[in-house]
Amino acid sequence: MISNRLLLSISGLCLFLAAGKMDLIFCADGKNPMEQREEELKAFREKRDRFFKADPQSPLKEKERKRFKGLIYYPIDLKYAAVGKIDRYPTEPKSLYVTLSTRKGPERRYIKYGRFDFKLEGKKVTLHLYRPPGGSELFLPFKDKTSETETHREGRYLHIEAMPDGTVLIDFNRAYNPACEFDERYTCPLPPPENWLDVAIQAGEKRFR
Repeated sequence: MISNRLLLSISGLCLFLAAGKMDLIFCADGKNPMEQREEELKAFREKRDRFFKADPQSPLKEKERKRFKGLIYYPIDLKYAAVGKIDRYPTEPKSLYVTLSTRKGPERRYIKYGRFDFKLEGKKVTLHLYRPPGGSELFLPFKDKTSETETHREGRYLHIEAMPDGTVLIDFNRAYNPACEFDERYTCPLPPPENWLDVAIQAGEKRFR
């Protein structure tokens, strides 16, 4: 929890402390997950830019890579970062599933893994997390009000960072565009309506074109 604009329910493993105008989380291992966070985010962005510029697996075409000067981001703003607990969906008698549409091609089926609740600008917001059948990595596609003007029109993806105490760090500063933002040949799952947020998330990656 970084400001009063982004608050959420957290497990008893973390202690919620007031420090001036900021709210800091110290988890069970005694570490503040926001310590040096800006430096980590800058390193993440630099690494992503190097991938787009030089990696053979870059989604950019060769002529675009030659003139590529970096992705476009919102300024880092830690009010869009939060630590909390994922409320798991039941797996018995069987898992819940969701079918996600894609920009083109067949739909994709995911297991509904859990939900993450928080408050942003006084509004309760819920994000649903998914997992591919047979896979372990969580997938969090979302769409927000910036999709209409500043970010990828069909939504962005968000990386989930596991914390030592079993909570997770969800940081919208790491929100990124799907590969189909850069090359229409890619097939990208679209955020389902249950992950369409009625708020503007002015953090992370902006529209490339």
